[in-house]
Amino acid sequence: MPDLVLRHVTKLFGDTVAVDDLSLSIGDGEFVCLLGPSGCGKTTTLRMIGGFETVDHGTILLDGADITAMPPQKRDIGLVFQHYALFPHMTVAQNVGYGLKMRRYAPSRIAAEVGEALDLVRLGDLAARYPSQLSGGQQQRVALARALAIRPRLLLMDEPLSNLDAKLRDDMRVEIRRIQKRVGITTIFVTHDQVEAFALADRIGVMTKGRLRQMANPAALYETPANATVGSFIGQVNSLTGRVRAFEGERVRIDVEDGLAIIGMGRDLRLGAAATSIVKQERVLLSRQSPAGTENVFPCRIEATTYLGGHINYVCLVQSQVVNAIVPSHSAFERFEPGETVFASWSTADCHIFAA
Repeated sequence: MPDLVLRHVTKLFGDTVAVDDLSLSIGDGEFVCLLGPSGCGKTTTLRMIGGFETVDHGTILLDGADITAMPPQKRDIGLVFQHYALFPHMTVAQNVGYGLKMRRYAPSRIAAEVGEALDLVRLGDLAARYPSQLSGGQQQRVALARALAIRPRLLLMDEPLSNLDAKLRDDMRVEIRRIQKRVGITTIFVTHDQVEAFALADRIGVMTKGRLRQMANPAALYETPANATVGSFIGQVNSLTGRVRAFEGERVRIDVEDGLAIIGMGRDLRLGAAATSIVKQERVLLSRQSPAGTENVFPCRIEATTYLGGHINYVCLVQSQVVNAIVPSHSAFERFEPGETVFASWSTADCHIFAA
């Protein structure tokens, strides 16, 4: 049986539907990220799982037991928040042991559990310090140790890395993944950061407007989006809209403005219907010579370039359509200047076409 199951869970705030008929299953020991923009319902979902928001409709099961109406303190869930919520007057050890103390564990057991939790997050030598004496990353690890010390059945993390600088976020992602795999705890991690979700998750659930649009492993989510919403949201994409003019199996041709014809892969489309083609920007190839054997090849004008260290962003004009290309800044790749006329191309397999 899956560790956690949500069945048709709905949350209303007045007339606003914050979470709309959400169903998902999360397996034992799985690391799942809920990913989406602000206001999509991901944090509200986390709060309902934790017991901090009531469920208006639907059911939440943990290990087969209905916890929908259970108070938070009885759910056996560990929590790590965006703001670490450490007690400033307590030492690191006292903060980590707080939940154990509230459970009336013996002092000897508290000391042992705190020591193990701090060793897990590599902070055993800082047990006597106070939060004000720690860096942001160390405070985050203390918050994680506190959540793990009670040995919860489920760990919930609500954008815990958003207050850290970029390098520290990278380091903490590695640490969180290492700890989660070592402990084997089922984890739900809420974020709006795609890099964070892809680096951490076994599976990612994309949410928009209160609905779960797709749940899949990172590669499947990126390579084979289930719909235009997910395809447009994941990664940096070019999105061109036109009309379906022909199809053969899953190969579809749409005509965009100015007679621009694009061929891609799509399903459940009708002739003459509006459709949107989605191509990841790094899948767009630029060359001074027209490539052979590629169906989507278009003359274009380089409008602007942005050098970003490891890659260069090119803004291209294909007739009247703007197409962006991300090209590695490596000597193996051609470089172009604004005003040049070159060829932009992409493979049929890299072009996903959905009903608009």
